[in-house]
Amino acid sequence: MGKAKPRYCEICGAPIRGPGHKIRLEGAEVLVCNRCYEKYGGKKPGTFSIMPTGRQPARRTYSRPARPRPSSKPRTERPLYTEEIVEDYAERVYRAIQRSGKSYEELSHEIGLSMNDLRAIAHGYREPTIKEARKLEKYFKITLIERAETEIEKKASIPKDYEPTLGDIANIKIKKRKKK
Repeated sequence: MGKAKPRYCEICGAPIRGPGHKIRLEGAEVLVCNRCYEKYGGKKPGTFSIMPTGRQPARRTYSRPARPRPSSKPRTERPLYTEEIVEDYAERVYRAIQRSGKSYEELSHEIGLSMNDLRAIAHGYREPTIKEARKLEKYFKITLIERAETEIEKKASIPKDYEPTLGDIANIKIKKRKKK
């Protein structure tokens, strides 16, 4: 086997000869050389800091309000189509309900929508959400959602080798000033 790759002290950066020492430094376990171990190892864990000692001016830290974390689900590219509810959704749902021969009550249990929602959609008082439309589509085997292809407009791009002229810059400045 080849020579073990040298490990370095996590405090001073010197290569560690021998096994090195593990110490707890401000709650973290650190691998240190003999010199740093002698310097810091004897103190009670968690009580010392590597900051140089001596009086330090008290620094004020301002806590910034935590920004809401973006959700961890992967961001998907926006699809090139949008899903829209068909215009005659009410008629389609109403006919499907009539064909089923079931009461709104029975259907509401089987589809998983409230009777009020079902009635409102069938009579055209309100458009179903995509989620509701999917349930209805699945249950009645009808089409309520149509995909509308949308073209994503390309942003006007500036050629890479384009150098703005003084005039361009002056225009930008003037435009910005007007906003007040």
